[in-house]
Amino acid sequence: MATRYSTPDQPDSPPFMVWNLDLNEDGTTPHDKSFIRIPSSPNQSCAIRFRILIGSTASIDAALHTNYPLDGSAYERTKFHTQRFNFNQQTELICEFRIQRPGPYQYYVTYKSIEDCDAAEGETRNPMVERIYRPFSSKRTPTAYFLVDPQLMLGGQPLPLDGIVLQSVSPKWLGLMKDWPAQLASSGKMGYNMVHFIPMQQRGGSDSPYALYSQLDISDDLFEASLERSAKETKLREVLLEMRHKHKMLAVTDMVWNHTAYNSDWLRDHPEAGFNLENSPHLRSAYELDAALAQFSRYLSDLGLDRMVHSVDDVDKLMDEMTKHVIQPLRLWEFYVIDVESALASVGDAWDVAEQLETGDRVELERLSGDQRTEWLRTYLIGERTTLGTRFGRTVDAARTAAVLRVLADSKDKA
Repeated sequence: MATRYSTPDQPDSPPFMVWNLDLNEDGTTPHDKSFIRIPSSPNQSCAIRFRILIGSTASIDAALHTNYPLDGSAYERTKFHTQRFNFNQQTELICEFRIQRPGPYQYYVTYKSIEDCDAAEGETRNPMVERIYRPFSSKRTPTAYFLVDPQLMLGGQPLPLDGIVLQSVSPKWLGLMKDWPAQLASSGKMGYNMVHFIPMQQRGGSDSPYALYSQLDISDDLFEASLERSAKETKLREVLLEMRHKHKMLAVTDMVWNHTAYNSDWLRDHPEAGFNLENSPHLRSAYELDAALAQFSRYLSDLGLDRMVHSVDDVDKLMDEMTKHVIQPLRLWEFYVIDVESALASVGDAWDVAEQLETGDRVELERLSGDQRTEWLRTYLIGERTTLGTRFGRTVDAARTAAVLRVLADSKDKA
Protein backbone atom coordinates (compact mmCIF):
# COMPACT_ATOMS: atom_id res chain seq x y z
CA MET A 1 0.00 0.00 0.00
CA ALA A 2 1.45 3.39 -1.04
CA THR A 3 2.39 5.88 1.61
CA ARG A 4 0.38 9.05 1.46
CA TYR A 5 2.22 12.34 1.73
CA SER A 6 0.76 15.74 2.47
CA THR A 7 2.15 19.21 1.86
CA PRO A 8 3.78 20.44 5.08
CA ASP A 9 2.27 23.46 6.79
CA GLN A 10 4.03 26.75 6.17
CA PRO A 11 5.91 28.09 9.21
CA ASP A 12 4.35 30.97 11.11
CA SER A 13 7.45 33.12 10.45
CA PRO A 14 10.17 33.17 7.79
CA PRO A 15 13.28 31.01 8.48
CA PHE A 16 16.33 32.51 10.17
CA MET A 17 18.55 34.17 7.56
CA VAL A 18 22.37 34.18 7.85
CA TRP A 19 24.48 36.37 5.58
CA ASN A 20 27.98 34.91 5.10
CA LEU A 21 31.02 37.08 4.34
CA ASP A 22 34.26 35.24 3.54
CA LEU A 23 37.29 37.35 4.44
CA ASN A 24 40.60 37.28 2.62
CA GLU A 25 43.63 35.34 3.83
CA ASP A 26 44.93 38.45 5.64
CA GLY A 27 41.57 39.23 7.25
CA THR A 28 40.69 42.05 4.86
CA THR A 29 37.33 42.28 3.15
CA PRO A 30 37.22 41.40 -0.58
CA HIS A 31 37.32 44.58 -2.65
CA ASP A 32 33.85 44.07 -4.10
CA LYS A 33 32.45 43.54 -0.58
CA SER A 34 34.03 46.55 1.17
CA PHE A 35 30.49 47.93 1.50
CA ILE A 36 27.63 45.46 1.73
CA ARG A 37 23.90 45.97 2.09
CA ILE A 38 21.88 43.62 4.25
CA PRO A 39 18.16 43.57 3.32
CA SER A 40 15.68 43.13 6.12
CA SER A 41 11.95 42.62 6.44
CA PRO A 42 9.48 42.52 9.32
CA ASN A 43 9.47 39.26 11.30
CA GLN A 44 12.62 38.12 9.49
CA SER A 45 15.40 37.32 11.95
CA CYS A 46 18.86 37.50 10.45
CA ALA A 47 22.54 37.46 11.34
CA ILE A 48 25.85 38.28 9.69
CA ARG A 49 28.66 35.72 9.79
CA PHE A 50 32.31 36.54 9.05
CA ARG A 51 34.47 33.56 8.05
CA ILE A 52 38.26 33.03 7.99
CA LEU A 53 39.89 29.83 6.76
CA ILE A 54 41.96 28.04 9.37
CA GLY A 55 45.64 28.38 8.52
CA SER A 56 45.19 31.87 7.05
CA THR A 57 47.50 34.67 8.14
CA ALA A 58 44.61 36.22 10.06
CA SER A 59 43.55 33.04 11.85
CA ILE A 60 45.75 33.52 14.94
CA ASP A 61 43.87 35.17 17.82
CA ALA A 62 41.42 36.77 15.37
CA ALA A 63 38.78 39.21 16.67
CA LEU A 64 36.13 41.37 15.01
CA HIS A 65 35.56 44.97 16.11
CA THR A 66 32.37 46.78 15.11
CA ASN A 67 30.40 49.80 16.20
CA TYR A 68 27.20 47.79 15.85
CA PRO A 69 25.99 47.63 19.51
CA LEU A 70 26.50 43.93 20.17
CA ASP A 71 25.50 44.35 23.82
CA GLY A 72 22.19 46.06 23.01
CA SER A 73 23.39 49.45 24.24
CA ALA A 74 22.74 52.76 22.53
CA TYR A 75 24.61 53.25 19.25
CA GLU A 76 27.77 55.37 19.41
CA ARG A 77 29.69 55.84 16.18
CA THR A 78 33.11 55.84 17.87
CA LYS A 79 32.41 52.99 20.33
CA PHE A 80 33.56 49.61 18.98
CA HIS A 81 32.55 46.26 20.43
CA THR A 82 34.82 43.22 20.22
CA GLN A 83 33.87 39.62 19.49
CA ARG A 84 36.37 36.82 18.96
CA PHE A 85 36.36 34.31 16.11
CA ASN A 86 35.57 30.71 17.12
CA PHE A 87 36.01 27.33 15.46
CA ASN A 88 32.97 26.37 13.41
CA GLN A 89 34.40 23.21 11.86
CA GLN A 90 37.79 21.89 10.88
CA THR A 91 38.27 24.36 8.06
CA GLU A 92 37.07 27.75 9.27
CA LEU A 93 36.76 30.28 12.05
CA ILE A 94 33.55 32.29 12.36
CA CYS A 95 32.34 35.38 14.12
CA GLU A 96 28.60 35.99 13.93
CA PHE A 97 25.92 38.06 15.60
CA ARG A 98 22.24 38.82 15.17
CA ILE A 99 21.18 41.93 13.28
CA GLN A 100 18.33 43.76 14.97
CA ARG A 101 18.95 47.46 14.23
CA PRO A 102 19.01 49.25 10.88
CA GLY A 103 21.75 51.68 9.98
CA PRO A 104 25.29 51.98 8.59
CA TYR A 105 28.04 50.29 10.60
CA GLN A 106 31.82 49.87 10.51
CA TYR A 107 34.04 46.90 11.30
CA TYR A 108 37.63 45.73 11.16
CA VAL A 109 39.60 42.63 12.16
CA THR A 110 42.64 42.28 14.43
CA TYR A 111 44.90 39.24 14.72
CA LYS A 112 48.39 38.12 15.67
CA SER A 113 51.03 37.67 13.02
CA ILE A 114 54.39 35.94 13.32
CA GLU A 115 57.17 38.43 12.68
CA ASP A 116 59.77 37.62 10.06
CA CYS A 117 63.20 37.02 11.57
CA ASP A 118 66.35 36.47 9.51
CA ALA A 119 68.48 33.51 10.61
CA ALA A 120 71.96 34.32 11.83
CA GLU A 121 74.85 33.47 9.50
CA GLY A 122 75.55 29.74 9.60
CA GLU A 123 72.40 29.01 11.63
CA THR A 124 70.09 26.22 10.49
CA ARG A 125 66.42 27.25 10.39
CA ASN A 126 63.85 25.03 12.07
CA PRO A 127 60.30 26.09 11.01
CA MET A 128 58.62 24.31 13.92
CA VAL A 129 60.86 25.94 16.51
CA GLU A 130 60.46 29.32 14.79
CA ARG A 131 56.67 29.08 14.95
CA ILE A 132 56.85 28.49 18.69
CA TYR A 133 59.50 31.01 19.66
CA ARG A 134 59.28 33.80 17.11
CA PRO A 135 57.55 36.94 18.45
CA PHE A 136 54.04 37.93 17.43
CA SER A 137 52.93 41.37 16.29
CA SER A 138 49.39 42.78 16.27
CA LYS A 139 47.79 43.46 12.92
CA ARG A 140 44.68 45.47 12.03
CA THR A 141 42.77 45.42 8.76
CA PRO A 142 41.35 48.56 7.12
CA THR A 143 37.83 49.57 8.10
CA ALA A 144 34.96 48.18 6.03
CA TYR A 145 31.22 48.80 6.18
CA PHE A 146 27.83 47.14 6.15
CA LEU A 147 24.40 48.74 5.88
CA VAL A 148 21.31 47.20 7.43
CA ASP A 149 18.14 48.29 5.63
CA PRO A 150 15.32 49.71 7.75
CA GLN A 151 12.08 47.77 8.12
CA LEU A 152 9.30 50.04 6.90
CA MET A 153 5.62 49.45 7.55
CA LEU A 154 2.74 51.32 5.93
CA GLY A 155 -0.92 50.55 6.45
CA GLY A 156 0.01 47.44 8.41
CA GLN A 157 1.98 46.02 5.45
CA PRO A 158 5.76 45.84 4.85
CA LEU A 159 7.09 48.48 2.46
CA PRO A 160 10.29 47.26 0.75
CA LEU A 161 12.83 49.92 -0.21
CA ASP A 162 12.29 49.10 -3.88
CA GLY A 163 8.61 49.90 -3.39
CA ILE A 164 9.13 53.51 -2.29
CA VAL A 165 7.52 56.13 -4.55
CA LEU A 166 8.95 59.42 -3.31
CA GLN A 167 8.10 63.06 -3.87
CA SER A 168 10.44 65.87 -2.74
CA VAL A 169 8.88 69.08 -1.41
CA SER A 170 10.17 72.34 0.08
CA PRO A 171 8.61 73.09 3.49
CA LYS A 172 9.00 76.85 3.13
CA TRP A 173 6.83 76.71 0.00
CA LEU A 174 4.16 74.57 1.65
CA GLY A 175 3.09 77.34 4.00
CA LEU A 176 1.98 76.72 7.58
CA MET A 177 2.58 73.22 8.89
CA LYS A 178 -1.04 72.77 9.93
CA ASP A 179 -2.05 72.90 6.26
CA TRP A 180 0.46 70.30 5.04
CA PRO A 181 -1.77 67.19 5.26
CA ALA A 182 -4.47 68.77 3.09
CA GLN A 183 -1.91 69.92 0.52
CA LEU A 184 -0.14 66.56 0.42
CA ALA A 185 -3.36 64.53 0.20
CA SER A 186 -3.26 64.81 -3.59
CA SER A 187 0.24 63.28 -3.57
CA GLY A 188 -1.15 60.22 -1.80
CA LYS A 189 -3.92 59.92 -4.36
CA MET A 190 -1.38 60.01 -7.18
CA GLY A 191 0.43 56.99 -5.70
CA TYR A 192 3.24 58.55 -3.71
CA ASN A 193 3.90 56.70 -0.45
CA MET A 194 6.77 58.80 0.90
CA VAL A 195 7.41 62.54 1.09
CA HIS A 196 10.96 63.86 1.20
CA PHE A 197 11.09 67.18 3.02
CA ILE A 198 14.16 69.18 2.13
CA PRO A 199 15.56 70.84 5.30
CA MET A 200 12.85 72.52 7.39
CA GLN A 201 15.14 74.03 10.04
CA GLN A 202 15.79 77.71 10.73
CA ARG A 203 17.29 79.24 7.59
CA GLY A 204 20.26 81.61 7.55
CA GLY A 205 20.96 84.93 5.91
CA SER A 206 20.44 83.67 2.35
CA ASP A 207 17.03 82.17 3.27
CA SER A 208 18.05 78.93 1.56
CA PRO A 209 16.95 75.60 3.12
CA TYR A 210 20.46 74.37 2.36
CA ALA A 211 22.10 77.15 4.40
CA LEU A 212 20.75 76.70 7.92
CA TYR A 213 21.07 79.06 10.85
CA SER A 214 20.24 76.32 13.34
CA GLN A 215 20.39 72.61 12.57
CA LEU A 216 18.28 71.73 15.64
CA ASP A 217 15.36 74.19 15.41
CA ILE A 218 12.40 73.95 13.05
CA SER A 219 11.79 77.20 11.17
CA ASP A 220 9.47 79.72 12.90
CA ASP A 221 7.66 80.63 9.67
CA LEU A 222 6.04 77.18 9.54
CA PHE A 223 3.86 78.05 12.54
CA GLU A 224 1.21 80.66 13.26
CA ALA A 225 2.90 81.83 16.44
CA SER A 226 6.31 81.63 18.08
CA LEU A 227 6.79 78.27 19.81
CA GLU A 228 9.41 76.53 21.91
CA ARG A 229 11.46 73.79 20.28
CA SER A 230 9.57 70.98 22.01
CA ALA A 231 6.19 72.43 20.95
CA LYS A 232 7.36 72.63 17.33
CA GLU A 233 8.48 69.01 17.40
CA THR A 234 5.11 67.97 18.84
CA LYS A 235 3.26 69.77 16.02
CA LEU A 236 5.51 68.10 13.44
CA ARG A 237 4.90 64.67 14.99
CA GLU A 238 1.15 65.19 14.79
CA VAL A 239 1.33 66.15 11.12
CA LEU A 240 3.51 63.18 10.24
CA LEU A 241 1.17 60.76 12.04
CA GLU A 242 -1.81 62.17 10.12
CA MET A 243 0.07 61.76 6.85
CA ARG A 244 0.93 58.17 7.74
CA HIS A 245 -2.45 56.95 8.94
CA LYS A 246 -4.87 59.07 6.89
CA HIS A 247 -3.01 59.52 3.62
CA LYS A 248 -0.76 56.42 3.75
CA MET A 249 2.49 58.33 3.31
CA LEU A 250 5.76 58.12 5.22
CA ALA A 251 8.18 61.02 5.56
CA VAL A 252 11.94 61.47 5.36
CA THR A 253 14.29 64.45 5.58
CA ASP A 254 18.01 64.96 5.17
CA MET A 255 20.47 66.19 7.78
CA VAL A 256 23.73 67.36 6.22
CA TRP A 257 26.13 69.30 8.43
CA ASN A 258 27.61 71.36 5.61
CA HIS A 259 24.14 72.83 5.00
CA THR A 260 25.19 75.58 7.39
CA ALA A 261 24.66 79.32 6.90
CA TYR A 262 27.51 81.80 7.08
CA ASN A 263 25.83 83.52 10.06
CA SER A 264 25.22 80.33 12.07
CA ASP A 265 26.10 80.60 15.76
CA TRP A 266 27.44 77.06 15.63
CA LEU A 267 29.87 77.98 12.85
CA ARG A 268 31.07 80.99 14.84
CA ASP A 269 31.81 78.72 17.78
CA HIS A 270 33.55 76.18 15.51
CA PRO A 271 35.25 78.07 12.66
CA GLU A 272 37.46 75.03 12.07
CA ALA A 273 34.37 73.21 10.72
CA GLY A 274 34.25 75.47 7.69
CA PHE A 275 36.59 75.91 4.75
CA ASN A 276 39.05 78.76 5.26
CA LEU A 277 42.48 79.74 4.05
CA GLU A 278 44.10 78.33 7.18
CA ASN A 279 42.81 74.74 6.98
CA SER A 280 42.32 74.71 3.20
CA PRO A 281 45.14 76.78 1.65
CA HIS A 282 44.48 75.23 -1.77
CA LEU A 283 41.37 77.44 -1.96
CA ARG A 284 43.43 80.66 -2.12
CA SER A 285 43.00 81.02 -5.89
CA ALA A 286 39.24 80.40 -5.61
CA TYR A 287 38.98 82.96 -2.81
CA GLU A 288 40.80 85.61 -4.83
CA LEU A 289 38.56 84.89 -7.83
CA ASP A 290 35.39 85.17 -5.71
CA ALA A 291 36.58 88.42 -4.13
CA ALA A 292 37.42 89.90 -7.54
CA LEU A 293 34.03 88.88 -8.97
CA ALA A 294 32.25 90.45 -5.99
CA GLN A 295 34.20 93.68 -6.48
CA PHE A 296 33.46 93.59 -10.22
CA SER A 297 29.73 93.18 -9.51
CA ARG A 298 29.68 96.34 -7.37
CA TYR A 299 30.96 98.51 -10.22
CA LEU A 300 28.99 97.21 -13.19
CA SER A 301 27.30 100.58 -13.76
CA ASP A 302 30.68 102.35 -13.77
CA LEU A 303 31.70 100.06 -16.62
CA GLY A 304 28.54 100.85 -18.58
CA LEU A 305 26.97 97.46 -17.89
CA ASP A 306 23.35 96.81 -16.94
CA ARG A 307 22.78 94.72 -13.81
CA MET A 308 20.08 92.83 -15.73
CA VAL A 309 20.93 90.62 -18.71
CA HIS A 310 18.48 91.09 -21.59
CA SER A 311 20.21 89.54 -24.60
CA VAL A 312 23.12 87.48 -25.85
CA ASP A 313 24.95 90.74 -26.60
CA ASP A 314 24.66 91.66 -22.91
CA VAL A 315 26.26 88.33 -21.97
CA ASP A 316 29.10 88.88 -24.47
CA LYS A 317 29.78 92.38 -23.12
CA LEU A 318 29.72 91.11 -19.56
CA MET A 319 32.20 88.33 -20.38
CA ASP A 320 34.52 90.74 -22.21
CA GLU A 321 34.61 93.13 -19.25
CA MET A 322 35.01 90.26 -16.79
CA THR A 323 38.01 88.97 -18.75
CA LYS A 324 39.53 92.47 -18.84
CA HIS A 325 38.91 93.49 -15.21
CA VAL A 326 38.91 90.16 -13.36
CA ILE A 327 40.53 87.22 -15.15
CA GLN A 328 43.54 88.90 -16.73
CA PRO A 329 44.62 90.98 -13.69
CA LEU A 330 44.35 87.97 -11.36
CA ARG A 331 47.01 86.00 -13.29
CA LEU A 332 45.64 82.77 -11.83
CA TRP A 333 48.12 80.71 -13.83
CA GLU A 334 50.79 81.83 -11.35
CA PHE A 335 49.35 79.33 -8.81
CA TYR A 336 50.40 76.45 -11.08
CA VAL A 337 53.82 77.38 -12.45
CA ILE A 338 57.47 77.70 -11.42
CA ASP A 339 59.15 81.04 -10.76
CA VAL A 340 61.70 80.75 -13.58
CA GLU A 341 64.14 83.40 -12.30
CA SER A 342 64.18 81.92 -8.80
CA ALA A 343 64.62 78.40 -10.21
CA LEU A 344 67.56 79.49 -12.40
CA ALA A 345 69.24 81.14 -9.42
CA SER A 346 68.87 78.05 -7.21
CA VAL A 347 70.20 75.75 -9.95
CA GLY A 348 73.15 78.08 -10.47
CA ASP A 349 74.00 77.92 -6.77
CA ALA A 350 73.81 74.12 -6.87
CA TRP A 351 75.85 73.70 -10.07
CA ASP A 352 79.27 73.29 -8.45
CA VAL A 353 78.15 71.16 -5.50
CA ALA A 354 75.54 68.88 -7.09
CA GLU A 355 76.38 65.18 -7.13
CA GLN A 356 76.42 63.05 -10.26
CA LEU A 357 73.23 61.34 -11.40
CA GLU A 358 72.87 57.79 -10.20
CA THR A 359 73.59 55.23 -12.92
CA GLY A 360 69.99 54.07 -13.23
CA ASP A 361 68.66 57.62 -13.55
CA ARG A 362 71.30 58.50 -16.14
CA VAL A 363 70.48 55.43 -18.24
CA GLU A 364 66.76 56.30 -18.09
CA LEU A 365 67.40 59.92 -19.11
CA GLU A 366 69.53 58.95 -22.10
CA ARG A 367 67.16 56.17 -23.16
CA LEU A 368 64.01 58.30 -23.31
CA SER A 369 63.10 60.98 -25.82
CA GLY A 370 60.21 63.25 -26.75
CA ASP A 371 57.12 63.23 -24.53
CA GLN A 372 58.39 60.30 -22.47
CA ARG A 373 61.55 62.20 -21.51
CA THR A 374 59.51 65.31 -20.73
CA GLU A 375 57.25 63.37 -18.37
CA TRP A 376 60.21 61.67 -16.70
CA LEU A 377 61.91 65.05 -16.16
CA ARG A 378 58.72 66.54 -14.71
CA THR A 379 58.39 63.70 -12.22
CA TYR A 380 62.12 63.55 -11.39
CA LEU A 381 62.75 67.29 -11.05
CA ILE A 382 59.43 68.60 -9.73
CA GLY A 383 57.42 65.64 -8.42
CA GLU A 384 55.12 66.76 -5.62
CA ARG A 385 57.17 69.86 -4.76
CA THR A 386 54.16 72.19 -4.63
CA THR A 387 53.09 74.59 -1.89
CA LEU A 388 49.30 74.81 -2.06
CA GLY A 389 47.70 78.24 -2.25
CA THR A 390 50.91 80.06 -3.15
CA ARG A 391 51.75 81.83 -6.36
CA PHE A 392 54.75 80.18 -8.00
CA GLY A 393 54.32 77.43 -5.40
CA ARG A 394 55.94 74.83 -7.64
CA THR A 395 59.68 74.46 -7.28
CA VAL A 396 62.40 72.30 -8.81
CA ASP A 397 64.95 70.15 -7.04
CA ALA A 398 67.99 72.35 -7.73
CA ALA A 399 70.60 69.62 -7.16
CA ARG A 400 68.85 67.12 -9.43
CA THR A 401 68.30 69.78 -12.10
CA ALA A 402 71.98 70.71 -12.09
CA ALA A 403 72.97 67.04 -12.38
CA VAL A 404 70.57 66.49 -15.31
CA LEU A 405 71.81 69.59 -17.13
CA ARG A 406 75.38 68.35 -16.80
CA VAL A 407 74.45 65.06 -18.43
CA LEU A 408 72.59 66.81 -21.25
CA ALA A 409 75.49 69.21 -21.77
CA ASP A 410 78.00 66.34 -21.95
CA SER A 411 75.80 64.52 -24.49
CA LYS A 412 75.61 67.65 -26.65
CA ASP A 413 79.40 68.15 -26.54
CA LYS A 414 80.00 64.52 -27.58
CA ALA A 415 77.56 64.87 -30.44
